[in-house]
Amino acid sequence: MVSIHLILAEGILVATIFVLGCCIGSWLNVCIYRLPKEKSVIWPSSTCMSCLQPIRLRDNIPILSYLLLRGRCRHCQTHYSLRYLLIELVTGLIFAILFRWEIIHNGMHWSYIEKNSNSILYGVIPLWVWLHFFYHALFLSLLITASMCDWDGCVIPLSITVPGTICGLIGSMLFPWPWPNELPGPLEWQKINNTPWYDIETLGKIPQGLYPWPFWGPLPTVFDNNPILLGLTTSVTGALVGMMISRCLRFLVGIGWKQEAMGLGDADLMMMAGAFLGWQPIVIAFFVGAMITLVLMTPSVLLSGNNRFPFGPGLSLGFVLVALNWHWLGNELQMFFFDPLVLVFVTGFMGIGFLSLSYLLRFIRPGLSVPDQLGGK
Repeated sequence: MVSIHLILAEGILVATIFVLGCCIGSWLNVCIYRLPKEKSVIWPSSTCMSCLQPIRLRDNIPILSYLLLRGRCRHCQTHYSLRYLLIELVTGLIFAILFRWEIIHNGMHWSYIEKNSNSILYGVIPLWVWLHFFYHALFLSLLITASMCDWDGCVIPLSITVPGTICGLIGSMLFPWPWPNELPGPLEWQKINNTPWYDIETLGKIPQGLYPWPFWGPLPTVFDNNPILLGLTTSVTGALVGMMISRCLRFLVGIGWKQEAMGLGDADLMMMAGAFLGWQPIVIAFFVGAMITLVLMTPSVLLSGNNRFPFGPGLSLGFVLVALNWHWLGNELQMFFFDPLVLVFVTGFMGIGFLSLSYLLRFIRPGLSVPDQLGGK
């Protein structure tokens, strides 16, 4: 039987993370409203947009203040959108679920969390575990902000993606692969690193860290004693691949369809995610996000004729799903990511496929106007 002390310790931890997430969600509301308008998120303080009166601290408590004031301004009684409450609530729930899944129950099967599982259950969490969680929480916060900006106005501001990319680059140097896991023993690792990583002998043996995989394997000897260079190279490669995938798609589909398949903001979002995750998860997440977007938006197009396709929310969900499931996705796809010939073949095949799709789209929807494009600007 599970000890009551363990249940209480877990409940207190999860509740604390939920409250923290709600506070972050309140801050994200400010960013979502101001950043597309190129306004400062620091000054002025929160203000009612109707009467321009500053919102007092007691009226700015996440969730609670909204409920006590019934979603209205204390001064002019203007009704605030329910979405402010929902973003605070959803952000808190996402933080709590992420913490419980990643840290308490080790849903991603990291060995270093397994080694500290007993102390974690009792609420004694090592510093590097906290760093792990907050790094992913930062990534999620950036995705939420970018997705809502894209949903509102089909725009993903550079003020989100550029600082986010910089955070990913800094994180890659501070937490280089396979941090905080350890490499296998010297003899075993030497055998793995002398064997092509697409070979069946290495499947499932590549250790995963905060950045799931390095940019390539076997690793060149220049990276043997230079983890900072390895981390930076992994992040830069991910950012470049993420940006190039979306820009190449934009170019290829534009040839046949004569329309923009993705906005530049989507390319910047891919760049930011690549800096956080590396290039291999981004490739899979792009297709997962595209499928999610098509499933969600196709009924709207068919029923209402609305051609507005914000790509950011689908992409963001794709990033999260792939990152949380990379412990088994990576093992299944490892042989495809480290074979140069396979990569060249798949890249050429997908390029031809997107080009063919562009001509098909022009045949199906010849009258689609440029402003109703897919994705953010």
